[in-house]
Amino acid sequence: MRIAIIHGYFLSDSGSAIYVRELSRELARQGHEVTLVCQEQEPEQYDFIDSAYQLDETNGQLRLLFGRETAGAGLCRLVRPHLGGKLLTYVAGPFPGFEAIPFQDAPGSLVDAYIEANCKALGAIFNSWPPDLVQANHAVMQPYLVRRVLGETVSPQAGPRAPYIVTIHGSALNFTVRQDGRMAPYALDGLEGATAVAALSGDSRTEIVEFARRAGLDIEDKSHILPPGVDTKIFHPGYDRGKTLADIGAGPAESGAESDEKSGRISADDDILTFTGRLLWTKGLHYAVAALPLIHRKRPRLRLLVAGDGPMRGPLLSLIDSLDAGDLTAAEELLSSTEELTAVEGFGPVLPPADTELRREYRSCLDTVRGNLKNRIYFLGHISHKQLAPLLAASDLLLAPSVFPEAFGMVAVEAMAAGALPLATYHSGLKDPMDAVSGELGEPLLKSLAPGCKLTESLAGAVVRLLESRFTGADEYRHILQELAGRLYSWEVLATRYLRFAASPG
Repeated sequence: MRIAIIHGYFLSDSGSAIYVRELSRELARQGHEVTLVCQEQEPEQYDFIDSAYQLDETNGQLRLLFGRETAGAGLCRLVRPHLGGKLLTYVAGPFPGFEAIPFQDAPGSLVDAYIEANCKALGAIFNSWPPDLVQANHAVMQPYLVRRVLGETVSPQAGPRAPYIVTIHGSALNFTVRQDGRMAPYALDGLEGATAVAALSGDSRTEIVEFARRAGLDIEDKSHILPPGVDTKIFHPGYDRGKTLADIGAGPAESGAESDEKSGRISADDDILTFTGRLLWTKGLHYAVAALPLIHRKRPRLRLLVAGDGPMRGPLLSLIDSLDAGDLTAAEELLSSTEELTAVEGFGPVLPPADTELRREYRSCLDTVRGNLKNRIYFLGHISHKQLAPLLAASDLLLAPSVFPEAFGMVAVEAMAAGALPLATYHSGLKDPMDAVSGELGEPLLKSLAPGCKLTESLAGAVVRLLESRFTGADEYRHILQELAGRLYSWEVLATRYLRFAASPG
């Protein structure tokens, strides 16, 4: 089958990027002909991509960048539309090679130009390789573009119009469509013409169905849950924990300290907490940093590894400096004056309120770890998917304290496959993997960080109890988590479900 996958962005910088990349890989592995439309700048680094093309400034002519043989039964070609160096996104952030502008901040003329360039590009692509099925990612703009181009006369050889499936990932709906009234008509148009709508979780499905219903569009019957998959060949517990931690290096502390416990050196005997993802306020990492003094009281060998980068890094480092100095006044001034660090409704204050018993307890914990907190937090920057796998396998807990709706807890599934216990806030798309793990292990604590909790205090308590439980550290439970991830979240099963929609929306 000839399948076009329309993404529009890179292949390694977000959850949707990983979803698109691995779905393309699996479909090619199964023997299909995949045309992957995106802006990946280094396609040669992905071994399943057998050729790559760049469209010219008119988006009418294709230029071959490279061709090679791959091991897959099928093939995957990558095609890059020409966007004139401007990329419209959902959140601000670096996209090397582009001036990245969020849709909601873009003038109408730029949105129009972006649409026209992509439509011309898709027309040329569909003329060259007519698809049997199209998978369009994100609420905007890809589904709108696909519907428009498929509705036009592509070529006499194209045959009947191919069905297309819309996959909703989260950021586009929450950051762009809900924030910019100009975007809703594009989203609704793309949803209306779709054969099926795929959401990553039950909450995500409800969210998109309700969004459409409020606008008078009923997509209930054609909306389905298709969660991300995990590659258990990469994510598994079989990595060398000691070597992985040693490879991280001495970390933020100066070398030559008296012991590993008070230095930046990591030991395989330490409690390893890992966060992975883009450093945005939505991820709730400031709550996790604030919880560390409380965790340290009971688990003095804790280490927090932060894999990712983004605009929150600077504010987080400032917060860590204040707490490391034991200066609660400075920390609170920072929290109140820095938008990215403010408390989020439903999750309580970041630091315990003054004149409370918890505040006095917190002060005591902070005094204990003063001058030794920075040595326990490692900012690793952006790391590749293959680097992430051994890091998760070396971890005891994966922390995902998100304070904003998530389409799905992909990092939780990857942690499970690597044998690390995920601990996430219990809401939106994060609930599905947490329900799965909690049910398998019979541990309700994994569902305790729901909106309404005091996240800093609750997170600290949950981390301590889980580190003291039988579920972390034991090989038996690492393999139970791995088996659960493979059983419930398989790219093979996901790819097969997509293919069914080519014949029937059911």
